[in-house]
Amino acid sequence: MKRIWRERDPNYSYLVFDGVENCKEALAEILEGKLHNCFIEMSACPGSCANGPVMEKYKKSPVSAAMAINKYAGKEDFVVSQPDKQELHKNMQIIPTKAAIPDEEEITKILHRMGKTRPEQELNCGSCGYNTCREKAIAIYQGKADISMCLPFLKDKAESFSDTIISNTPNAIIALNENLEIQQINKAALKLMNIGRASDVMGEQVIRILDPGVFMEVMETGRAVHDERCYLTEYDKYVEQTVLYDREYHVIICLMRDVTNEEKAKEHKEDVSRTTADIADKVVENQMRIVQEIASLLGETAAETKVALMKLKESIADE
Repeated sequence: MKRIWRERDPNYSYLVFDGVENCKEALAEILEGKLHNCFIEMSACPGSCANGPVMEKYKKSPVSAAMAINKYAGKEDFVVSQPDKQELHKNMQIIPTKAAIPDEEEITKILHRMGKTRPEQELNCGSCGYNTCREKAIAIYQGKADISMCLPFLKDKAESFSDTIISNTPNAIIALNENLEIQQINKAALKLMNIGRASDVMGEQVIRILDPGVFMEVMETGRAVHDERCYLTEYDKYVEQTVLYDREYHVIICLMRDVTNEEKAKEHKEDVSRTTADIADKVVENQMRIVQEIASLLGETAAETKVALMKLKESIADE
């Protein structure tokens, strides 16, 4: 937005600029000496106060806001007392930069912190806003920039971080391409399958170390397998596996958690339960047999006692 007023002194132009970009361009022209005999009013807000930052909260229209202001102001200007002309003049001194310049040793240290230990690593890509990596290092020393403002540095840091996680996780991780060739395998997977070195299987078909069935099924159906418990016969291991297929990056990822100890503990518990049940059945069986034998003996004794009493009764009757 730009308006030109020609009031009071006809030899001057009265300008109003709003919006940060317009103000920056006006200042650039002033520094280049392109503007003369101008009185300039600048406002960082687009639309000036009629459309300031708070107005966004209320979703107001700049046109309606300007019309409301004009209606409130009326047709005549407000009477404003003007300052003395001498008060409008002030001599400004240039403020020199006092930022310290680091020596070569300090620059080298900062470059090393950015992961740039060799000259060929100084890409000078400009993504940080500085022309060279050395300029960026100087800015960091002066407190004008942060070490994280470097895309190659952040990329390497992210890759290093992910590699550290994959290498040190206790779960086995295997990455395959769509030809079911091994592209990455971590230490836990090597240990699980008794493989000496990753280079022994890199680029090889997964069938060399695992049944490819689940990988083919996931790739064909697009449905991931989550926490599926299975037995790896060739390694005598139980695992809980998750298989994912990323169509965008054409990669199949398999994560396996060794649950052999859990399964063996479960089997041991089941064996103990079965043994305990068998022992209990035998105890009950023995107890019932003993009860039956006791009952049999009691029955025989009762019968003999009955016979003896009957004979005694008869003898008494005969007398």
